[in-house]
Amino acid sequence: METATETDAPVQAVRGSPLRRIGCGIALTLWFLLLLTPCIMVYAASQGEITIPQGDLPGQSIRLWMIQEARLQGIGVASTSVLTIDGDTRCLQTDNRFLLWRGNEPPVTYCECFRRSADGAKWDFISSAEDACTAQTLQSDEMLP
Repeated sequence: METATETDAPVQAVRGSPLRRIGCGIALTLWFLLLLTPCIMVYAASQGEITIPQGDLPGQSIRLWMIQEARLQGIGVASTSVLTIDGDTRCLQTDNRFLLWRGNEPPVTYCECFRRSADGAKWDFISSAEDACTAQTLQSDEMLP
């Protein structure tokens, strides 16, 4: 006759803490992003830029591009933000920053203003300026008729 011993009892798996699982999930996501980096670089090199649309204004996107000039080499990054003047008038501020391994270039900010006649209509260009968008600047420069 067989007798039951402690080793014959079913083994229960010890579950890890939720923080450990979250940490593993984050580490796995970062690992996949690291593995995709060569694909992203090949795409950027072949196309010249990567653009991610952010809204319906012309040029409203995040843009990453390669800079390959004689005195400048590196990567440029442009991000946008919107200043709403009224329901049909908006200004798009674009901030350009540069990560250069050859040369030096300061960040550049410029503002472009658009207006549309009705909801869903095409945006018409009004004006542009090389500076940050502010309501006071727009009104004092009479950029908006």
